[in-house]
Amino acid sequence: MKGVFWKEGEPFTNSMSLIVSLLIRYPEIATLKLDPQLKCFIFSFMIMRGLPPKELKSLRTEIQLSLEVFADLTQQTPTIFNISFRRSKGLTLLEVKRDIPSLSQDEIALLVSIVKKRFHEDLAKDQDDEVGEDEQYFQEEMIDHMLEDLKDTRQEKMLIGIREDGRVMIFNR
Repeated sequence: MKGVFWKEGEPFTNSMSLIVSLLIRYPEIATLKLDPQLKCFIFSFMIMRGLPPKELKSLRTEIQLSLEVFADLTQQTPTIFNISFRRSKGLTLLEVKRDIPSLSQDEIALLVSIVKKRFHEDLAKDQDDEVGEDEQYFQEEMIDHMLEDLKDTRQEKMLIGIREDGRVMIFNR
């Protein structure tokens, strides 16, 4: 990871830190949007091939069932849970929209592991810098804390975190 950049003079908020931390911890996430109106995250994953309708349906079912079981086990009731796909020129963009109040770091890890397991080499992602187990645990703890803080904080602007050439960039609107 080369660096994190933000507009000079803009404060680097906790929500920006959370987006950066998630994108660093999970290089499989292509972009991450924070929608303050809906109080939700939109996770997107770039699959480097066009998925046929049958595979899209199977993936949707696996993600939906897995996250529904997870919600039941953790006694959470998601208010926003949407899975969508866009296909273009041999690529497939998977988007998962989840409300922040019922979202957890463990659920994000589950979502990423499902996508990663399914698409191995077909998943666009940054090169993993081999991070030790202790460092991963620390990152996950920080994500937990920032996510809990975000649940109690009012967010004003839409934030979009993207990767480009090993960097994480945050844009606000």
